[in-house]
Amino acid sequence: MLAEIRDGFILAFRRWHVMLTLAALITLSAAVLSFALADVLSEVYVLKGAKELRERHAVFFTAYYPEGGDVSRIDDETVQYLMDLIERQQAYTSIVYNMALDNPDFAGGYPTLILFGDVVPNLFPDMHLCVPVPCAMRGAKVTGDGIDRVNIGGTDIPVEQRLSRGATFFDVNAAGLPLDYRIVIRAPTSVIPVLNPIEREELITRTVFLNPPGTMVYTFISGAARGGLFLVPHEVSIEQPQQFREIMMRSAMYIIGMVAFLALAFMAFVLSARLVMQQERRGFKIRQMYGATPLHISFRIGGFLAAVVLLPEIAFLFLLQRFLAIAGALEPNPPLWVMLLLAFIFAFLWFYLVREVLSKEGLGGW
Repeated sequence: MLAEIRDGFILAFRRWHVMLTLAALITLSAAVLSFALADVLSEVYVLKGAKELRERHAVFFTAYYPEGGDVSRIDDETVQYLMDLIERQQAYTSIVYNMALDNPDFAGGYPTLILFGDVVPNLFPDMHLCVPVPCAMRGAKVTGDGIDRVNIGGTDIPVEQRLSRGATFFDVNAAGLPLDYRIVIRAPTSVIPVLNPIEREELITRTVFLNPPGTMVYTFISGAARGGLFLVPHEVSIEQPQQFREIMMRSAMYIIGMVAFLALAFMAFVLSARLVMQQERRGFKIRQMYGATPLHISFRIGGFLAAVVLLPEIAFLFLLQRFLAIAGALEPNPPLWVMLLLAFIFAFLWFYLVREVLSKEGLGGW
C-alpha cells in the first residue's frame, strides 16, 4: 500500500506547476481563515473577561502626551487622589511596559505586570491572583524559579505562586495581555509616590475608575492636565461592544470571503483531479490486469489527493499554530480547527473520486 501512496505522490508531482498553484491557493485561504477565526475568538474572550467592568460602568482613559516627547510631571496631589480612590476600591491601575526601564535585571529580566488595587481579584476572578498584597506570581512558562522576590520602591515583594497556563489580563486600553511569560506583581499603593516619572505616567494613563461620578473623573483629568498629560475618558460598557461589533463585521467579511475563495480553489482542484483521473484511465486498467484491487487504486488516488490538498496545508497550519502559541495569542487553536476541516474535505474528495473512477472505468467496487 505504501508503494501505491508513493505513486499517488508521483502522479501529483508530474503535474507540479498546476498542483503547486492549487496547493498554494488552498494553503493561503486556510491561513487567512485561521487568522480571522483567531481574531474573532480573541475579541470574544476580551468581551467575556471585561463583563464585570461593564457591569460596574468602568471608565478608562486615552492619553495625549506632551509635545516634544517629554515625560509628563504629575503633581503629588493628583497622585494622592488616585491612591485614595484605589484604597477605597473605586479604582485600580497597572504598569505594563515602563517598569524599571533603567534596570534590565528587574524581575530576572522577564516582562512584568504591576497591579495596584485590592479590587482587581474581584474584577478578574479567572486569573486567580495571589493575596494578600504585596505578593507576586510567575507566569506558567517563566522558568526562573530562582526569582523569589522583587523590589519596588524599597519594598520587597515575594514571588511565591504560579499562574495557570493561558492566564490573561484584560487590559481595557488594548485587549487581552497573555501572562505565561510575565511576572505579575500586586504592589501596595504606598510605593506609587516613589516611582519615577515615566512609571508614574503609565500608571496614570492606565487608571480605571469604577462607577465614578462626573466630579471624580473631572478632578482626575484636571490634575493630569496640570502635569502636561491630557486624558480623554471612555466608558467600557459603550466602547467595548462598539469595537466588538466593528471587529465582528470585519472578521465576518474575511471569513465569508476566504470560505468562498477556498470553495473556488477546491472546485478548481476537483476539475483538475477529474482530468488527471481520465488521463490515468489506461494506467488503472493495466494495473488491474496485473492484480491491482480497488483498494490499491483507492490508495493511489488518496496519495495524489494528500500531496495537494492535505499534507502541505497541514504542515503550514501546524507551524502557524505553534507561532500563535509562542506569540501568546489568546486563542492559538483556530489553525487546528481549519486542519480538521481540511481533513474532512480530503476524506470527502477521496471517497468521491474513488467512487467515480471505479464506477466509470468498471474497475470494481470497494
